[in-house]
Amino acid sequence: MADAAEEAKQKEALNGQLKEYIAEWRKTREKEEEELKKLKEKQAKRKEIRAEQEKKLNQAKKEEEEKLKQEENEKKAKEAEEKKKKLEEAEAARKEMLDAQKAGAGAEKKKSVAGGAGNDARKEMSKTKEQLEEEKKIALSIRLKPLELDAMDSDELKAKANEIFNII
Repeated sequence: MADAAEEAKQKEALNGQLKEYIAEWRKTREKEEEELKKLKEKQAKRKEIRAEQEKKLNQAKKEEEEKLKQEENEKKAKEAEEKKKKLEEAEAARKEMLDAQKAGAGAEKKKSVAGGAGNDARKEMSKTKEQLEEEKKIALSIRLKPLELDAMDSDELKAKANEIFNII
């Protein structure tokens, strides 16, 4: 019986040890789970912060792009206005020259304008097709005023057609 009592004591001691080990394992497991939870929360917070930062960065990029586009559009509009003014001045000078030629005093003006025409030709050669097309459109819009055909009756239309035919 002594063996049985000893075996029971040993089993009880082993059971006690196992219970302690299990309790310790559960405690460490809980700690690990808590740490894992904290890490996941930290990760989620970092993810949110990164998303906010990226959103702000994208917004700043959009604003910068819009600002650049606006500046570019303003610059183009300014250039177009300057070109239009130059073409209007050139058109006025051309009309003056034509008037002077019609009056018979064109010989001296032709010589002075001829030197300028050479420079203009060089400038025209260095321009791109797009620039030339744009200048052409502006010049035509200055020279050719649109007709309001709806406002004219048949007699006025005939008179205008004859006028245009005579000019051509």
